[in-house]
Parts: sequence; structure tokens; C-alpha cells
Amino acid sequence: MTLAGLWLGAGLASAGADEGPREPGPMQVTSDTPEYCWQLAAEVAEARRAAPSPPPRVRVLTSEGQRMCGNGMVRGGILRLRRALLLLRSEP
Repeated sequence: MTLAGLWLGAGLASAGADEGPREPGPMQVTSDTPEYCWQLAAEVAEARRAAPSPPPRVRVLTSEGQRMCGNGMVRGGILRLRRALLLLRSEP
């Protein structure tokens, strides 16, 4: 009971810290469609061009993701392309 009370209290305290109204960000809907897969592939390609020296793993993930998108394995392709994009965005 005490742990639940502390957790609830911490949640209420952090909720009170955000007193001002927030503007919602643009809503981004993602799905597991081939169109989204190719859109993501284009984002990865653009991020790779902007990166000074992307890690080798990015090239492998991008290649696998594009191959999977092309062969109808959209979910697997999206997972690999998202991972490649995250690696690119985390590079200093």
C-alpha cells in the first residue's frame, strides 16, 4: 500500500508541474503498409546522405529493410529501417 501511495503521489506531483496548456504536436499516424515502408526507406536514405560516416550496421539494416519491403515482408522491413534511422539519429 505504501508503495502504491508513493507512486500515485509522485504522479500527481509531476502532473501539477505542467500547469500551462500544451499545444499538441502534429499527429503522425504510422502503419504497416508498403507505402510507409518506402517512405521510411526514403527518410533513411536522406539521413545517410547527411551523416558524415554512418556505421556499417546502418547499411546492412537499410539493405535488409528495403529487400523485405520489396518482398512483401513489410513489418520486418519497417523494423529494420526504423532501427537504421535510430542509429543514424544517435550518431554525434
